[in-house]
Amino acid sequence: MMSRTAVRALGQAEMTAITRSWLVRGWCGFAVIAAILPMLSATAQDDNVSTLLGGWLIIYFIPSAILAAVFGASTISQDAEIAADSFLTRAVTRWDYVVAKLSSRAAVVALIHLCATIPMLFLSARWGLNDSTTVGLLMTSFITGMMLVFLTAVGVCTGAVLRNLALAVVVIMCAVAAEGLIFGFLEIKEFSPTSVLNELPETIRGDTTTWQELRVLLAFTAASLAGAAGAALAFQRREF
Repeated sequence: MMSRTAVRALGQAEMTAITRSWLVRGWCGFAVIAAILPMLSATAQDDNVSTLLGGWLIIYFIPSAILAAVFGASTISQDAEIAADSFLTRAVTRWDYVVAKLSSRAAVVALIHLCATIPMLFLSARWGLNDSTTVGLLMTSFITGMMLVFLTAVGVCTGAVLRNLALAVVVIMCAVAAEGLIFGFLEIKEFSPTSVLNELPETIRGDTTTWQELRVLLAFTAASLAGAAGAALAFQRREF
């Protein structure tokens, strides 16, 4: 059974620790730079918003994907001693621990992503040639954000299985690359991060249908929940 009090307390402690993390601080700095650069580019040349953001979002997403994987994988792989102490000395279950970890990390990733993309979308639409739609801009932010949350959940799951952080990150990146190639080859584009990123300009212009966009969101939401379930199962079976 999950204790809301325990999850809340663990979540608050986790958020305090996250604010002190140099990885998160560096990621926030990168997000600020990523939000400003499209504005500088748009004022220097007459780029369409879809072309400008399509390129910049890919440049922004690749480092963010690596950071999200590291952020998720480091959640459990490096906290074995702390976790064991919590289970032995406090009224905390493994389920409480992993739920608090997953929810707090997913919330931080979503917040950093919104801080990066919302100004990016606004500034590019303000100074670029506006061939975008409001719905397209918002869906672009939601889709890329959900992919980062998915990578975080997969990171937590992999970190619960593997004790080596570097190995966990390598496994995640290889698995995501293989996923993109396989689903891209099978033309199941909503499950392929590569295909989704390549179609961002069309999404920004509003050339994709609402159903196509919802399918991508639902696909990565389901994949994130699967990753979270895998993390919970792996953590329940892990020995400390």
